[in-house]
Order: sequence, then structure tokens, then C-alpha cells
Amino acid sequence: MRRYRHILAVLEPGSDKNTALTRALEIANFSPDVRITAMIAVYDFSNELTSVLDISTQLELKNRLIEVNEQMIDQELKKIDAHVDIETKIIWQRSITRAIVDEINHGDYDLLIKSANNSEHDLLHSLLVAPLDLKLLRHSPIPVIIAKEHAWEKNATILVALNFEDHSEQNLYRMMNITLLRHAQVLAKMTGCTIHLINAAVPINQSTLIEMPGFSPDLYSEALYNHNNGKMEAFAKKHKIPPENCHISIGQAGDVIAHYAQELNANSVLVGNFARSGIIGTLVGNICEQIGDELKCDMFVISAPHKDE
Repeated sequence: MRRYRHILAVLEPGSDKNTALTRALEIANFSPDVRITAMIAVYDFSNELTSVLDISTQLELKNRLIEVNEQMIDQELKKIDAHVDIETKIIWQRSITRAIVDEINHGDYDLLIKSANNSEHDLLHSLLVAPLDLKLLRHSPIPVIIAKEHAWEKNATILVALNFEDHSEQNLYRMMNITLLRHAQVLAKMTGCTIHLINAAVPINQSTLIEMPGFSPDLYSEALYNHNNGKMEAFAKKHKIPPENCHISIGQAGDVIAHYAQELNANSVLVGNFARSGIIGTLVGNICEQIGDELKCDMFVISAPHKDE
């Protein structure tokens, strides 16, 4: 079974709460040979407004900001009593998302951890500037943990959100279900947590019933529930997950996931990300975006390649 070897923990400039580094160290406690790179992406937008300053002055301002963040990381590391290899990087880059993805592409990382972005994800704001967390979920080539401020408890649960949709991308969903379970097994082995499987049987959109006289939403929901339940039982049996650890409910995926995360005292929820790009992706939304603010636990996201709309 694979283990995480090199973790990229993204720290927030000027923040005294480094949840990402804390989570990386917790994983390192279970995997002593893991390496951690603590990274901060910084940029001073005033540089773009100070064209009257000469080059040497702009360079001095840049170096001063980098030095401040280097001192901040050094102070944080001095507080940590950990026997783990931690490398620090300060990267000067206007786009934080690009800085992180470039660092991943040029390194040998197999896990990215970032503290949750607590900004409001309202529709207008998302249309204008996609929150950093969502950008990372769409562009990161490796799994991402969006870490919340809570301790990983022993004997808690790890939830795996499965998708049993039947359409042209069925094989993609099937492979994603297996990938999510494999990562859950790694986390469970490290932490001693129990794996639970969850699925939402999403009811048909009421607006589509107008052109379907005589159609029964209740019968449809029941049939969908039975279909997904059968798929869940087969998946669980194949991968040796006890029946009592399998949960399925009729409802929107975001609501079902958030409900079970709280009810089952989850340390983390593993979700497959099939994000769409462009305006359509923003309007349609994605499960990761829907539950990101609601979850009190970590969200572990694995992204599938997506096609532009």
C-alpha cells in the first residue's frame, strides 16, 4: 500500500494559524520518513502602482517582504518539536494558484495541504474571482487536503463519497471510486480510523416533471435508491467494507455528505472532483464547492481530468 512521501504545505502569509503545516506534521507522525515543504507564495501588488520608483527601490521592497515571511516561517518552525525534514520556500508570484501548481509540477510531491479559505463563496464573487481553494481543486495534479481547524482524532471515521451514476462517463466514476477508497485505506492505516462509504441518491429535478405527465417522483427516487444501494453493496463486498459502514440517502449530494460527516464524527471526507471550467462550471457548481464551507472536518479531494465547456 502506498504512503505519502513528500507533502507540500501551503502557509498563509502573515497568518498565525498554520493549519496546513499542523496537518502535515500529523501525517508525518504516522509516516516518519515523510518530507514536508512549507511554502508561502507572496506578492506586493503595490509594485504595480509604484512605477515612479526606480528598479532598486522596487527590488528592496520585494526582498523586505520575502525576508519578513522567511522570519515568520522560522519562528513557526521553532515552536515545533518535530523530528521531520521540513524545507521552506518563499515564492514571489502574482498568482498564488499558479505558484502552487508550478511548484507541484517541478517537484516530487504526492500530497498538497492547504488551510481552508473561509471567505464567502457567493455567486457574484465566484463569477468575478474564484476562491483560491476552488482554483486549486480544479488545477492541482495531485490530491488536495483542504484542512479545517480540528485535531485528527483516533477512532473517528473517514468517509468516502461514492458516485454510481450511469452514463457515458460511468467508467470514469468507477475508477474514481476505487482511487478514493485506496487513499482512504492509506489514511485509515495511518490513523486507526474506520472507513465508511456514503452515497446520495439524487432525486429528479422537479422542474423536469412539467413535461412528464403521470410520472411519479417517489417511484423514481425509490428505484434510484435501490439501484445505488445494490451498487454500494457490491462495491463494499468486493473491498471488504462491513455493511454497517455503508450509508445511502435520498437527497442532494452536498446535503447528504455534510449530514454524515457530522453524524459519524469524520476526520475527513474523500470526494472526487469533476469540476467544469469557465462560466458554466461556476454556475452549475460542484459537490466540492457546495460542501466546502459546511464541513467541519477536512475535505480530501482527488480531481479527474475535465473538459472545457
